[in-house]
Amino acid sequence: MTYTTKWLTDKTRVEELVDFFIAHKTDSYISHSEIMYGRAIDSKHWNPDLRAVFTEQLMNDYDYSGTSQLKILIVENELRKIVGMLVLTVISSPFKKYAVLEDMLLDGSVRGQSLGSKLLEGVIQESKNWNVSFIMLESGVNNHGAHHFFSKYGFEKVSESYMLTL
Repeated sequence: MTYTTKWLTDKTRVEELVDFFIAHKTDSYISHSEIMYGRAIDSKHWNPDLRAVFTEQLMNDYDYSGTSQLKILIVENELRKIVGMLVLTVISSPFKKYAVLEDMLLDGSVRGQSLGSKLLEGVIQESKNWNVSFIMLESGVNNHGAHHFFSKYGFEKVSESYMLTL
């Protein structure tokens, strides 16, 4: 099978992207951004309204202050079915232009075919073209496969996140 990567520019595919995310997420994927953005209710439970919450986030892809922009890179097969996704926010602060890798998922059936590498390498190259200084990401504490994957690309642990539920 042949796979291609492309930047998602067609809002009509947001529902397909959300369905893909819901089908392929795991509980170990939950990290502080899923909780902060309302996609998860805590570190062990996804929001029952995940579909609505994530759809809203992807449909409103631009921060009207002009400081950040959401970009989505997908991998699709020759039938145009999404088999992988990467969500990146590019932020222009007064001090630096940087990116936050918000989400990255692959269909389990295509793992081991270097599609995750293709997604990440595409985002790294485009980030350089956009004059991004660095890419940040955070990952669920038990998402060890992701930790190993990103370490291979030079990502370094720079902090630990803690949460107090009130």
